[in-house]
Amino acid sequence: MKPVIAGIFSLFIFAMSCGIYVAYRDAEGLVETNYFERGNGWFLAKTEEHRLGLEIGSPKSLASGNNELKFTLTEHGRPLRKAEVKIFFGSVSSNSHDFSCPTRETEPGVYETRAVVPSRGKWLVRMDLDSAHLKTSRSWFYDVR
Repeated sequence: MKPVIAGIFSLFIFAMSCGIYVAYRDAEGLVETNYFERGNGWFLAKTEEHRLGLEIGSPKSLASGNNELKFTLTEHGRPLRKAEVKIFFGSVSSNSHDFSCPTRETEPGVYETRAVVPSRGKWLVRMDLDSAHLKTSRSWFYDVR
């Protein structure tokens, strides 16, 4: 009975060692480096958004093909001017069609861009905002038909 238990224990140790080695060698990025600092930065950005009274108006929908997109940004009801705004588009079902677009400020607090959504499906749209007071991002999901 002791040799059977010793064999099972040895097999268990070998399997665990192989699993740890493979996990270490083929890390798929499941653990974010500096996640505490990034998470803390996210909470600080959201606190600053609330303090500044940031409101973001986003497009109601996306369509397959050409899209004229308008984002309105306000702080306590006043237009947020001279910010750098970039828009990222990512297909949830595949990452082969992901792309980013810069925006331009067409009116005070109104940022517009043109994007060609190449396929139907579920899309993530993330707006990255960098202004004098704040650096943050917002995300929305759209069903493109």
